[in-house]
Amino acid sequence: MNANDVYNIASALPKEELARLCSMLEIKIQPKKSIKRKPLPNFTEEDGIRYLLDNHFNKIRTP
Repeated sequence: MNANDVYNIASALPKEELARLCSMLEIKIQPKKSIKRKPLPNFTEEDGIRYLLDNHFNKIRTP
């Protein structure tokens, strides 16, 4: 038996049994780290149009 076989068996276990297996193997279960994002400021439609005009449509292109 190799690690791939054990992984396939362990992934088929219910959550309770998986937690029990991890405690038996003395492995700490670490929750996934969630990415905290800053909330966006309130933009109006006019703000969006102004941003697009200033930054994308009025650029002078130099070859």
